[in-house]
Amino acid sequence: MLKENLASLPFQEIFKLWSQLSVNHGYIASSHAFFQHTRDKNLKMVILEFIQCLKEDNKQLTLLLQDSGVLAPTTSLTSSKIKLTDIRGKTIIHDSDISAILSMNIAASVIAVSQALEMATKKKHLTKYCELHMRYALLGAKLIELSQKKGWLLAPTH
Repeated sequence: MLKENLASLPFQEIFKLWSQLSVNHGYIASSHAFFQHTRDKNLKMVILEFIQCLKEDNKQLTLLLQDSGVLAPTTSLTSSKIKLTDIRGKTIIHDSDISAILSMNIAASVIAVSQALEMATKKKHLTKYCELHMRYALLGAKLIELSQKKGWLLAPTH
C-alpha cells in the first residue's frame, strides 16, 4: 500500500469497501447455486439481475480500493456462464425458499451500501453509492412483487 494513497480514504471506509466486496463474492456464489435449483423463470431473471448488480458493485468497489492503494480480496470463484435455458437437476431448494433467502441478501446489500454511503467522503463515491442503493432497492421491490404474485409471500394473520 502506498502511504500517499492511504490518505485518500479513511480506514473505516476502506474496511467497509473491502468487507462488502468479500460479502458480494459470497452472494454471487450462492446466487449461482439458487439459479440451478429454481424452476420459476421470473425468479431466475431476478437472480441474474442480482448477480449483475453485484458484479457491477464489485467493479466499483475494486476501483475505489485501487484508488486508495489497497488490494481487493480475491475469489476462487470460477463460475461458468449461466443461462435461463440451463437444465437443472432434482429440486433441493424450493422457489419460495430461494426467494426468501434472496430477499435477505438483497436487503443486506441495501444496508451495506447505505452504510458505505454514510461513510463516504468523496462526491464520486456518494454518487456511486446512491446509484447502487437505488438499484438494490428496486430489485428488492421487484422480488417482493414477484413473491406476492406467486404466493411465496404470505400476509401475516391478525
